[in-house]
Order: sequence, then structure tokens, then C-alpha cells
Amino acid sequence: MSLFNQYKKTYQEGKTLPQNFYTDENIFSEEMKSIYFQQWLMVDHVSRIKDPGNYFVFEAEKESIIIIRGKDNEIRAFYNVCTHRGSRICLDEEGSKNLLVCPYHAWSFSSEGKLKAARYMPDDFVKEDYGLRKCHLKIYEGLIFINLSMDTPIDFDEFIAPLKEIVGFHNTGKSKIVSRKKYPTKANFKLVLENFQECYHCGNAHSEFSAIHEKDWVYTMGAGLGTAPEKDTEEYLKKISPWLEDCKKKGIPSETYLETEEGLKLGLNRYADRTPIGNGHLSQTKSGKPASTLMGKFKDFDGGLSQVSFNPFSCCYFTNDFGVMFVFKPNSTLESEVELIWLVNENAKENDDYNIDDITFIWDVTTQEDTMIIENNQKGLLSQSFTPGVLSQNESAVTYFYNWYFTNMQLP
Repeated sequence: MSLFNQYKKTYQEGKTLPQNFYTDENIFSEEMKSIYFQQWLMVDHVSRIKDPGNYFVFEAEKESIIIIRGKDNEIRAFYNVCTHRGSRICLDEEGSKNLLVCPYHAWSFSSEGKLKAARYMPDDFVKEDYGLRKCHLKIYEGLIFINLSMDTPIDFDEFIAPLKEIVGFHNTGKSKIVSRKKYPTKANFKLVLENFQECYHCGNAHSEFSAIHEKDWVYTMGAGLGTAPEKDTEEYLKKISPWLEDCKKKGIPSETYLETEEGLKLGLNRYADRTPIGNGHLSQTKSGKPASTLMGKFKDFDGGLSQVSFNPFSCCYFTNDFGVMFVFKPNSTLESEVELIWLVNENAKENDDYNIDDITFIWDVTTQEDTMIIENNQKGLLSQSFTPGVLSQNESAVTYFYNWYFTNMQLP
């Protein structure tokens, strides 16, 4: 019996995972291969690398990926591994280069990944055989996705299809990055993701976030549809039905998308919804006032919030005037990172049209609070006294996450 199956036998539905799932390095290694490396991961936005030669390095677990714009203006992804003896090539997080030169033996590669120079090689050496190893990459509406599988990944067009309408309406392809912040978190990545699957903790831990939204939204929709008891959710949806009907009349995508049974069997976990922020707020800001000019195809402010999840590692929140990209990265068994990237209309001008502090405030504060919560959770979970606790009715999405996790771990 595999180590994973041995641990899984001790899991009881309705409770949290047993301790070993958060502490065992062998399990973590299996998770990377079976889950993380199989997903289409949203990693950044094209506005980060606007000009030929611009690049950045995406790092998670043991992998390092160079994402670079070539001289032909096409964006590509390569493993940050020299094809000579395996050294890392790009040592800076981002920059601009005409050539990618390995710091070890000075092998140089073009921005298109071709080997350009390798000194003193044998006469039968063929440079064309030693270009950089490609990483699967796709771009949709300016959002950069990679897939770390060494095999053929799930078809991207099929993957993105259910979410295209709502993402396209926010027109992220016509936006730009105005801020990014990283939150290193000393905890297993599953604790990070679980925290984002429930809003049971929101009223207690996130006073600023909870003050912006209506109380019943926080309770029923803070972590997405299906988190709260069905009766309470139905009452909330009935309450906002006139608002949703108005969205429909205006042609604003607002249908909730829940992953299909067929999709779950394939290891997918996509989600989208659109709801009012509430309390008369027009944007997800401390004051509730807009922080920037309209983004996407909106003609006026309607106080709506779109939540789009590509998978538990990648999601976006969109208001009428800005978007937030969430990138969750597992680095080691007990180390993770959350990166937030804020977007606005590409034509908006700082100070004239938008204020960065207003845009970033809520999710910066909330994510700082989440980091503390998650790290405290991990510390307690390491205790010899820890046993799995019973999940509340407001944490049903955590069980849903576990089921998705188990499905992926057991896929061929």
C-alpha cells in the first residue's frame, strides 16, 4: 500500500485532514507531481513583459521557469536550466536581456530559446539539439498560464471555455499591472488553499473585509456558492435576484459556474460567480468609492464583484474598476507563497485616474491577516496533541476541496 493510501484510510469525511498530510515530505512530493504540475497555473500578466527581451522567472517547489518576450514579440516559457550541465541561467527575478547567458560556462541562448554559442564543443556537436527546454504556455486575455507537466496537458481551450465570457467581459487583455505584493507563508500549501475555501473565519478575522460587504454575503458567498447551508444561500440569492436580473438586461455575465461532475473526474475545479458588493459600495475599497476608471466593457458602476477561480492555485476577483490576481505557490512541505497582482484599465493614469493605496488596501490587509492565521494554524497542527477537527456547516467547501484533492492524487 502506498504511503498516500495508508494516510487516506485515516481520513474521515466532515473532518480536517490527518496531520501527516501537512507534514510528510514524501506526500508533498507526490502532490507536486499528481496535482500542481498537472494544472494550468495562472502566473502573471503580459504587461509585466511589454518589450522584446523582457523576462521574469516564476518559481515554485523545485522548478524555475523563464517567461520571456522574444524579438518576434511572442511570449514563451522555458525551464531555467542550462542544457549543458543544468545550471540555472537567470538568477534575477526579472529583467531584460538580448541573450540569456549561463553564468557557469557562458552558453548563450536567444529569447526564442535557441542555443547561440557554446565554446570548444566536439566537431559533431549540433547546436540545434540543445535549445532550452520548453514549458507549456498559453495566454488568455493577457493572463499568462503555464503547465509544468512533462507530458501533453489537458487541452487549454477546453479548460478555459466555461470562464471565457466572464473574464472577457472584464477585458484583462486591455489592462495593466499597477501593483504586486508577495506574502511568504510558513505553512503547507493545503492550509493556504483551505483558508481560501471558507469564510467561516471572516467575521472574526477580517474586520475591514467584512465591513465592506453585507453580512449575509460574507456568510453565504464569501467563499463561493455552496459554502453556507442551502436555506440561507437560497434566501440571499432571492434577495439579490433583481440585481442579477439587471445584470442580465445589461449583458453583464453573472451566471454562476460550478465544476461539472465530468470535470471533477478529470481533476478540474473551476468556479465563477457575480454578486453585489453590498452596503451601497461601488468598489471593493475601504470607502466603497471607486478607486479607478471603469475597466472592461462596463458602461457605469453597478457595485458588482466577479469571482473567477481557474483552480485552487489561481483565481481573480474583479470589481468594475480593478482586478486582483491571486497566485498560490507551494515551495516546500512547510513553506508557501501568496502573490497578489492588481490590474486596472490600460489607459488609466496614476493619481489622475487611480490611487494605488485605495486599490490594494482591502486585499493587502486581508492577506496579511490570512498569513498570520495560516501560520498559527500550521504551528498548532505540528503538535503531538493535534487530531482532525469537525468542520462547520460554513466549511463545506473544504470537504469539496478534499474530494478534488483525493481525485487528483489518484488519477493515472
